[in-house]
Amino acid sequence: MKLSAILSSVAFVASAGLGNAAGGLRVENERNLVVLNLPAALGVSTPLVAGNYFQGAAVSLTGILTLNAEHDCTAPEWTFTIGGTFNTAASSTVVFSNLPSTCVPVVNWVVTGAVTLGALSNVGISNIECTAGEITLGAGAKAVGDLTSDAAINLGADAVAGDLNAGAAITLGANAVAGVLNAGAAITLGANAVAGNIANVGAALTVGAGAICTGNSLCPAPLAPGTLQLPAALGVSTPLVAGNYIQSAAVSVTGILTLN
Repeated sequence: MKLSAILSSVAFVASAGLGNAAGGLRVENERNLVVLNLPAALGVSTPLVAGNYFQGAAVSLTGILTLNAEHDCTAPEWTFTIGGTFNTAASSTVVFSNLPSTCVPVVNWVVTGAVTLGALSNVGISNIECTAGEITLGAGAKAVGDLTSDAAINLGADAVAGDLNAGAAITLGANAVAGVLNAGAAITLGANAVAGNIANVGAALTVGAGAICTGNSLCPAPLAPGTLQLPAALGVSTPLVAGNYIQSAAVSVTGILTLN
């Protein structure tokens, strides 16, 4: 289902004064769409079955949000439309229950306000569309769907996301990973950040030491077959297996470097 259709249906509900009612509501329009009330405070509570949810104010997630697929592989899709900001506390997660192993769930967050995922939060396979604010992923946070914002998109150190589409700047912190980048302003890749194709950059592209991207003349040349990327900062981290490593910038070792 297209997000525009969902937004139109939600607007119909809100205009009828029904948007905040508890339980399920049947909207008598051409789609006969059922809109469910989304609690403002999400966390360890009753799992949410697949459906279209609406909350007219800010929503926060603390802890674990469980999405129950009810063993149904025909339409495991959740859409959460929020008329305010969306924030998650640090280490909050979205998990699935009763999801057949062959199914690929779809989770959409349509937010009229800024979106902030706390450090180490993991909302999994989630598409996030922010129509009035920035999207920010804290250090180590994960949202592996597509992220779209009319404003900026910021990924903290070690954050992971899918494709990024921003009306303003895009920033990837150190070691952050994202897919295709499409920015209306500048793009900044921190040290050792990894990005897919640079589809569009509206201003300067800044590539930090060890960062990897494609599609722009300022991106580093691809590594030769059989060559591995050497981190610029070495120390107590994942041991390095035998191989040929390259780093185009300065390298420092702090502590213990283990060769496996």
